[in-house]
Amino acid sequence: GLLGTCMAVVLGAAASPAPYRSAVSSRPMNFARRTGSGNLVRLTRGNERKRRSVSPAYAQWLDSKAIVDVPVPIEQCWGMWLRREAIPQWMPWVASVEVDLEDNEVSTWKLATEAFGQNWEFSWQARNLPPLKQKLIHWRSIDGSMGGSGIGSAIQVKNKGAVKFRRKDEKSCEIQLVISYEVPELLVPVGQALGPFVDGILQTDMDRFRDMATSGKLATYEDMS
Repeated sequence: GLLGTCMAVVLGAAASPAPYRSAVSSRPMNFARRTGSGNLVRLTRGNERKRRSVSPAYAQWLDSKAIVDVPVPIEQCWGMWLRREAIPQWMPWVASVEVDLEDNEVSTWKLATEAFGQNWEFSWQARNLPPLKQKLIHWRSIDGSMGGSGIGSAIQVKNKGAVKFRRKDEKSCEIQLVISYEVPELLVPVGQALGPFVDGILQTDMDRFRDMATSGKLATYEDMS
């Protein structure tokens, strides 16, 4: 789908900073230091390696958001979102969400798409953060847990999500979804350019959730317990 393609563009380019660092370090560079006498002394490549510290890669969090009014009591909507494994029903670009049997706060997310003539698969583990009942469900990827097939096996991009609930009255509520991912500073313009497309797809997902919740097609966490 389109969102999978967007993710492939941003995440694929951001898969690892190592190739970028290698490309930069392969360029001829001049390094010098000033001695106590004020003279500039050129450093050899060997000395440069010893003296030069490696600066951390700068990164920035980018957010995509969608909001929807749902004519269903907040208690029921809350219970529907607690069922993480049901999320692909209204967010089809997510192939699956599997809750860990040993640690209920950990889940494995998979995204599968076809883009640029290739099949892409990304996967990562996320940990639920402490919720605020009927107000906030949020999670964050676990460092070092990301993988997949092809380029997906090299991707280590931090991401997080939040679902915010606001009661409107006894029979309706407002729900906001925020998906965030961290990209290197050089790729921020790419992510920002894709932002409106991702926002639009998330809005379609939230509209789908509203329709499914209204029609009674979604069970709550309590229903499945």
